[in-house]
Amino acid sequence: MTVLILVGLFIVLMLLGMPIAFAIGIASAAAALNLFVVDNITIVQRMLTGINSFPLLAVIFFVFSGVVMAKGGVAVRLVRMAEVLVGRLPGGLAQINVVSSMFFGGVSGSAVADVSSIGRIMINAMVNDGYTKRFATAITLASATMGPIIPPSISMILYAYLAGNVSVAGLLLAGVVPGLLIGTGLIGAAFIHGLLYHNTHTPKLTWSEKFRRIADGMAGMFTLVIILVGIVSGVFTATEAGAVAAVYALFLTIVVYKEIKISDLPALMWESCLTNAVVMFLIATTSIFTFILTYEKVPAWVADNLLSLTDNKIIILLIINVLLLAIGLFIDLAPALIMTVPILLPLAARLDIDPIHLGIIMVINLTFGLITPPVGTSLFVGCRIANISMTEVVKPMLPLLAIMVAALMLVTYFPELFMWLPRMFGFVT
Repeated sequence: MTVLILVGLFIVLMLLGMPIAFAIGIASAAAALNLFVVDNITIVQRMLTGINSFPLLAVIFFVFSGVVMAKGGVAVRLVRMAEVLVGRLPGGLAQINVVSSMFFGGVSGSAVADVSSIGRIMINAMVNDGYTKRFATAITLASATMGPIIPPSISMILYAYLAGNVSVAGLLLAGVVPGLLIGTGLIGAAFIHGLLYHNTHTPKLTWSEKFRRIADGMAGMFTLVIILVGIVSGVFTATEAGAVAAVYALFLTIVVYKEIKISDLPALMWESCLTNAVVMFLIATTSIFTFILTYEKVPAWVADNLLSLTDNKIIILLIINVLLLAIGLFIDLAPALIMTVPILLPLAARLDIDPIHLGIIMVINLTFGLITPPVGTSLFVGCRIANISMTEVVKPMLPLLAIMVAALMLVTYFPELFMWLPRMFGFVT
């Protein structure tokens, strides 16, 4: 009965259009009170305990550094650097779109920030160059999915916190190859589209201009170097890496690029506070949700019933992928992670799946939901920027999604494609 109240009320509130954090919180509180062993004080204590975590500070810092980078001219400079690298290839602007999204994902860790920053630059530029608005929007949205996969990934940090005893550095390193795999597939799609429909190139640049653009862009990319080298070498933790990234972002955008003034900081801090408040409130309310699942032994029940159907690891991994892809269609990345990690982690342990491997599968799966209807947040942002309906984007998005799903299958069934990197640094035994 408790689980029925939890799931049923949550679905009803979602259908009524209630924000997901409130839907989860109200459903979880109602289910918890139904247990008769939980009172109001315990519910509040669970919420506070859920966010009273030092590692979660990393999320706050990375969100702030992402906001600063997005507003501080980093996206424009990364686009210019990408133009030097791939602008002369067939479908030059589409190539630049993908590569610049890959770069920006390495400094923001957010798909929505990627679409907001790169999309505002590249969609109009592609349309003016003769690309259809539908394809320009679709390639922007697809390439933005690399943001939560390539380090520094806010979603990876959140998964590490939820899973417990999982190396953040190992997760970040494990995300490098899958992100590059998806990026390479999309570059190939842009190349073929260019050969077939838009075989144009960007204007030729002088060597001095190329050097200047690369140097300008690499200053922004140095954020990724600081984070990865610092965490992997053990110089600082993920939380400290977030703080260093925030300080560097301020230095770069205020002192070096001079795109942000000191007077702009209150507005930037307010924007990051709004984003962080949503994330933290969501974690707080969902902590009650996970408590109920654990108390009612739902994870063990799911594992027992699934394993009673089949103990074939290949089939179970396929079921997990299909389940996560379906969940991602209706629930945003962060809440979907918070809700599903406690359920799938015990199942992965029973199947001897490394938690880092599971984390990569989950993040990639749920990231796809950001660009698919009906509730994809990145999809809404991209369509608003391009002034286009969601239905117009679906058709050109399908082949790009097929490429991304193929990359997901490789990651799912051939973990050594990416696990060698965290293993090389000793984060996986």
